[in-house]
Amino acid sequence: MKRIYLPLVFSLLAMSGCSDKNNAEVKPSSVSDKEAVSTSEVESDKKEEKCVIPDVEGYDQVGCLRDGLAGVIKQSNDEHDKTDRVGYIDKDGQLIIPFEFDAIVAGESGESLEFNDFSEGLAAVNKNDKYGFIGTKGKVVIEPQYEWASSFSDGLAIVSAEGLYGAIDKQGKTVIPFEYQALADFQEGFATAARSPKDPEDYESKYGLINKQNEVVIPFMYESMGNLSESLIAVKKDGKWGYVDTTNKSIISINLAYEIVSDFSDGLAAVFNYEENSDNLKYGYIDKTGKLVIPMQFTKAYWDDTEGLIDFSNGIAVVNDKEGRTFCIDKKGKETQCPDGIGDADNQLADESEALEEEALEAKSNGTPQFIAITDYIALKPNENWTWDKLVAIPYAEKWFNKTPVKNGYRPEDPNYYISASLNETSSMAAYGTKSQPNIITLSSGQGITEDESLGGIYELNDFFSQNDLTRISSNCDVDSRFVQKFYKWEKKGFQPLYLYDVTMPSNSGSNTEFGIAKSLEEFFKPEYESLGLQSIDNNYDEVICTFK
Repeated sequence: MKRIYLPLVFSLLAMSGCSDKNNAEVKPSSVSDKEAVSTSEVESDKKEEKCVIPDVEGYDQVGCLRDGLAGVIKQSNDEHDKTDRVGYIDKDGQLIIPFEFDAIVAGESGESLEFNDFSEGLAAVNKNDKYGFIGTKGKVVIEPQYEWASSFSDGLAIVSAEGLYGAIDKQGKTVIPFEYQALADFQEGFATAARSPKDPEDYESKYGLINKQNEVVIPFMYESMGNLSESLIAVKKDGKWGYVDTTNKSIISINLAYEIVSDFSDGLAAVFNYEENSDNLKYGYIDKTGKLVIPMQFTKAYWDDTEGLIDFSNGIAVVNDKEGRTFCIDKKGKETQCPDGIGDADNQLADESEALEEEALEAKSNGTPQFIAITDYIALKPNENWTWDKLVAIPYAEKWFNKTPVKNGYRPEDPNYYISASLNETSSMAAYGTKSQPNIITLSSGQGITEDESLGGIYELNDFFSQNDLTRISSNCDVDSRFVQKFYKWEKKGFQPLYLYDVTMPSNSGSNTEFGIAKSLEEFFKPEYESLGLQSIDNNYDEVICTFK
């Protein structure tokens, strides 16, 4: 699957396609490639593989046949029940592998259940939130033991343990040790990887290329990298993009001033910049000389996960214009006939945009947290990091104070970069981190008594988060007096766990609240974030080293 690349993000799921059969209409619905039915988004050796769906009934979802089997999710009265829901059938609809595995919770809000297709004779399965692999006879080949797993690609599967990524072979032997912050699927013997910097004072992850012997092929020197595709790899350095080969030789000079680029496909790569006064992206296509051969005349909505449709396949790409119309173009940029099932008849842009707006307007009336669209947006899928590009597209930011990461001009010693925006008259959002990656997000509100005696503009934790997703974490730094400080673990199905602090700071003239979000509790207490509202104190206001139970 081809992806577009933002800083510190690259594709980690290059799996074969799988689909959902709901009687008449087929909609791809697994952690594998979403558009396998209508477009070719699988690895190069599978681009011509068609999605054949067994003609069966009685399942919530039916996938494409891969290695002779199709994944199915059995029906349940509880649409959110994931336990023992996944099995596999053959082309005749006979159940070959019984319903012994758990569905994978997916979707922006955990609203869908999915499964992995077979790939190279094995399928990644989920059992009790641990991932392993089964063969086509249903026998467990690699016991469920990993936090996350991709499908096999190029003989290896990417898996994670204790928050780090490595790779295993088909016998379950660790081939690539668990030492990477991120690791892409192997393609043609190579994989893009992210590693912590050697300099302890440098907080910016670096990207490079490794081979199957875990040898460094391209040094860890880039701010971001794409995947190897058509012998080229997108790389970013000093804020500019370019393309290199597997020897790190520059093929397209690293001077492309685009916000985002994609991998090459059919000889072209999509490139993106922000539209003026908008969070949406405009895009066009470059060739392998770096020349813009199809103008920047198409639009990608900030909330739209394109899932590779923008990439060319068999000479055709699916694009959108600023009116939201979906249509196909050829390699000259001219509108052309779409393959079956793609185009205006399948256009969901307007519907999704309208649904997103309605979600916020109706939230209070149905008991949903008022800003649930914001916190749903910043939830991180497995192996995902925040990026500045993603956060500046956060829904319902009313006004941006600074949209490009900048340093604090009033505190030159502060190493942080930050962005900030108002959500409404009394609340705001900010993010802090290194030049290349945000690490903490804060959501704040403040109001004076003279503005509103009831302080109705002060927002509480349940205005942003569903209480069902929060688990209280006890700490010696819990404070419950005029100043209030508490800690939580935020867990959403299908997403990484995140951690929160909840601080309320009352005064004689009003009150302020601040909620911090990070991937670990330790992140909050790093010296560079001392300007946050968080305090290293106990309930007696004595300074302490914060510990957690």
